[in-house]
Amino acid sequence: MVRWPGLGPCLSAILNPAGASSMAAAEVPSYLVSPQTEKHRRARNWTDAEMRGLMLVWEEFFDELKQTKRNAKVYEKMASKLFEMTGERRLGEEIKIKITNMTFQYRSEERPMKKRKVQSCHLQKKKLRLLEAMLEEQRRLSRAMEETCREVRRVLDQQNILQVQSLQLQERMMSLLEKIIAKSNV
Repeated sequence: MVRWPGLGPCLSAILNPAGASSMAAAEVPSYLVSPQTEKHRRARNWTDAEMRGLMLVWEEFFDELKQTKRNAKVYEKMASKLFEMTGERRLGEEIKIKITNMTFQYRSEERPMKKRKVQSCHLQKKKLRLLEAMLEEQRRLSRAMEETCREVRRVLDQQNILQVQSLQLQERMMSLLEKIIAKSNV
Protein backbone atom coordinates (compact mmCIF):
# COMPACT_ATOMS: atom_id res chain seq x y z
CA MET A 1 0.00 0.00 0.00
CA VAL A 2 1.33 3.42 -0.95
CA ARG A 3 1.30 6.06 1.79
CA TRP A 4 0.45 9.59 0.77
CA PRO A 5 2.43 12.14 2.77
CA GLY A 6 0.21 14.57 4.59
CA LEU A 7 -2.87 12.33 4.26
CA GLY A 8 -4.28 10.16 6.99
CA PRO A 9 -4.28 6.36 6.70
CA CYS A 10 -7.99 6.28 5.85
CA LEU A 11 -7.65 8.65 2.91
CA SER A 12 -4.55 6.76 1.74
CA ALA A 13 -6.56 3.51 1.79
CA ILE A 14 -9.28 5.14 -0.32
CA LEU A 15 -6.74 6.44 -2.83
CA ASN A 16 -4.94 3.10 -3.06
CA PRO A 17 -7.41 0.29 -2.38
CA ALA A 18 -6.15 -3.28 -2.35
CA GLY A 19 -5.68 -4.53 -5.88
CA ALA A 20 -5.46 -1.06 -7.48
CA SER A 21 -2.49 -0.53 -9.72
CA SER A 22 0.29 1.81 -8.67
CA MET A 23 -0.37 3.85 -11.84
CA ALA A 24 -3.94 4.53 -10.76
CA ALA A 25 -2.72 5.50 -7.32
CA ALA A 26 -0.29 8.03 -8.81
CA GLU A 27 -3.15 9.82 -10.59
CA VAL A 28 -4.50 11.57 -7.53
CA PRO A 29 -6.59 14.68 -8.17
CA SER A 30 -4.85 17.85 -7.06
CA TYR A 31 -7.73 18.78 -4.70
CA LEU A 32 -6.93 15.68 -2.60
CA VAL A 33 -3.23 16.55 -2.18
CA SER A 34 -2.52 18.56 0.95
CA PRO A 35 -1.00 22.04 0.62
CA GLN A 36 2.04 20.85 2.60
CA THR A 37 2.68 18.07 0.09
CA GLU A 38 2.12 20.49 -2.79
CA LYS A 39 4.64 22.93 -1.27
CA HIS A 40 7.44 20.34 -1.12
CA ARG A 41 6.86 18.96 -4.60
CA ARG A 42 9.90 19.41 -6.86
CA ALA A 43 9.46 21.85 -9.72
CA ARG A 44 10.19 20.75 -13.27
CA ASN A 45 13.60 21.56 -14.70
CA TRP A 46 14.18 24.82 -16.48
CA THR A 47 14.72 24.61 -20.23
CA ASP A 48 17.44 26.54 -22.05
CA ALA A 49 14.81 28.83 -23.59
CA GLU A 50 13.36 29.53 -20.14
CA MET A 51 16.82 30.28 -18.75
CA ARG A 52 17.57 32.73 -21.58
CA GLY A 53 14.16 34.34 -21.07
CA LEU A 54 14.70 34.51 -17.30
CA MET A 55 18.02 36.27 -17.78
CA LEU A 56 16.39 38.89 -20.04
CA VAL A 57 13.43 39.36 -17.69
CA TRP A 58 15.71 39.57 -14.67
CA GLU A 59 17.79 42.23 -16.39
CA GLU A 60 14.61 44.18 -17.20
CA PHE A 61 13.23 44.04 -13.64
CA PHE A 62 16.56 44.17 -11.77
CA ASP A 63 16.29 47.80 -10.59
CA GLU A 64 12.66 47.32 -9.56
CA LEU A 65 13.60 44.24 -7.51
CA LYS A 66 16.33 46.18 -5.72
CA GLN A 67 14.04 49.14 -4.98
CA THR A 68 11.14 47.23 -3.42
CA LYS A 69 11.30 45.34 -0.17
CA ARG A 70 8.17 43.27 -0.68
CA ASN A 71 8.63 42.21 -4.26
CA ALA A 72 6.22 39.28 -4.74
CA LYS A 73 4.26 41.39 -7.25
CA VAL A 74 7.47 42.12 -9.18
CA TYR A 75 8.18 38.38 -9.42
CA GLU A 76 4.61 37.82 -10.65
CA LYS A 77 5.14 40.50 -13.35
CA MET A 78 8.36 38.71 -14.25
CA ALA A 79 6.44 35.42 -14.51
CA SER A 80 3.92 37.06 -16.89
CA LYS A 81 6.71 38.52 -19.02
CA LEU A 82 8.50 35.15 -19.09
CA PHE A 83 5.23 33.49 -20.19
CA GLU A 84 4.92 36.04 -23.02
CA MET A 85 8.49 35.35 -24.13
CA THR A 86 8.62 31.55 -23.87
CA GLY A 87 5.06 30.32 -23.62
CA GLU A 88 6.05 28.40 -20.47
CA ARG A 89 4.24 29.13 -17.23
CA ARG A 90 6.31 29.68 -14.10
CA LEU A 91 5.21 31.02 -10.75
CA GLY A 92 6.76 34.14 -9.28
CA GLU A 93 7.98 32.01 -6.37
CA GLU A 94 9.77 29.65 -8.81
CA ILE A 95 11.46 32.63 -10.45
CA LYS A 96 12.54 33.98 -7.06
CA ILE A 97 13.98 30.60 -6.03
CA LYS A 98 15.77 30.17 -9.37
CA ILE A 99 17.34 33.64 -9.17
CA THR A 100 18.38 33.02 -5.56
CA ASN A 101 19.94 29.66 -6.49
CA MET A 102 21.74 31.08 -9.51
CA THR A 103 23.07 34.00 -7.46
CA PHE A 104 24.30 31.66 -4.73
CA GLN A 105 25.91 29.33 -7.29
CA TYR A 106 27.63 32.25 -9.01
CA ARG A 107 28.99 33.63 -5.75
CA SER A 108 30.16 30.24 -4.47
CA GLU A 109 31.97 29.58 -7.78
CA GLU A 110 33.37 33.13 -7.88
CA ARG A 111 35.05 33.01 -4.47
CA PRO A 112 37.26 29.96 -5.04
CA MET A 113 38.27 31.42 -8.41
CA LYS A 114 39.37 34.64 -6.74
CA LYS A 115 41.16 32.62 -4.09
CA ARG A 116 42.79 30.49 -6.77
CA LYS A 117 43.79 33.60 -8.71
CA VAL A 118 45.28 35.12 -5.54
CA GLN A 119 47.01 31.85 -4.73
CA SER A 120 48.15 31.49 -8.34
CA CYS A 121 49.45 35.07 -8.34
CA HIS A 122 51.16 34.46 -4.99
CA LEU A 123 52.73 31.25 -6.34
CA GLN A 124 53.86 33.02 -9.52
CA LYS A 125 55.48 35.78 -7.46
CA LYS A 126 57.12 33.17 -5.25
CA LYS A 127 58.41 31.28 -8.31
CA LEU A 128 59.67 34.54 -9.80
CA ARG A 129 61.54 35.42 -6.59
CA LEU A 130 62.99 31.91 -6.49
CA LEU A 131 64.09 32.13 -10.14
CA GLU A 132 65.63 35.56 -9.52
CA ALA A 133 67.51 34.17 -6.51
CA MET A 134 68.69 31.19 -8.58
CA LEU A 135 69.81 33.53 -11.37
CA GLU A 136 71.72 35.72 -8.90
CA GLU A 137 73.34 32.60 -7.39
CA GLN A 138 74.29 31.45 -10.90
CA ARG A 139 75.86 34.84 -11.62
CA ARG A 140 77.77 34.73 -8.33
CA LEU A 141 79.05 31.22 -9.10
CA SER A 142 79.99 32.30 -12.62
CA ARG A 143 82.00 35.25 -11.25
CA ALA A 144 83.70 32.94 -8.73
CA MET A 145 84.52 30.47 -11.51
CA GLU A 146 86.01 33.25 -13.68
CA GLU A 147 88.10 34.46 -10.73
CA THR A 148 89.30 30.89 -10.08
CA CYS A 149 90.22 30.46 -13.76
CA ARG A 150 92.20 33.72 -13.70
CA GLU A 151 94.04 32.57 -10.56
CA VAL A 152 94.84 29.18 -12.15
CA ARG A 153 96.17 30.92 -15.28
CA ARG A 154 98.33 33.21 -13.11
CA VAL A 155 99.74 30.22 -11.19
CA LEU A 156 100.40 28.30 -14.42
CA ASP A 157 102.15 31.35 -15.89
CA GLN A 158 104.33 31.57 -12.76
CA GLN A 159 105.07 27.87 -12.99
CA ASN A 160 106.14 28.28 -16.64
CA ILE A 161 108.39 31.22 -15.70
CA LEU A 162 109.96 29.17 -12.89
CA GLN A 163 110.52 26.23 -15.22
CA VAL A 164 112.17 28.49 -17.79
CA GLN A 165 114.36 30.03 -15.06
CA SER A 166 115.18 26.54 -13.77
CA LEU A 167 116.26 25.42 -17.25
CA GLN A 168 118.37 28.53 -17.65
CA LEU A 169 120.04 27.83 -14.30
CA GLN A 170 120.67 24.22 -15.28
CA GLU A 171 122.28 25.37 -18.54
CA ARG A 172 124.53 27.77 -16.61
CA MET A 173 125.44 25.04 -14.17
CA MET A 174 126.29 22.69 -17.05
CA SER A 175 128.29 25.41 -18.68
CA LEU A 176 130.19 26.10 -15.43
CA LEU A 177 130.78 22.37 -14.86
CA GLU A 178 132.12 22.00 -18.38
CA LYS A 179 134.51 24.93 -17.78
CA ILE A 180 135.66 23.48 -14.45
CA ILE A 181 136.21 20.05 -16.00
CA ALA A 182 138.08 21.61 -18.93
CA LYS A 183 140.36 23.54 -16.52
CA SER A 184 141.02 20.49 -14.44
CA ASN A 185 142.06 18.48 -17.53
CA VAL A 186 144.57 21.03 -18.56
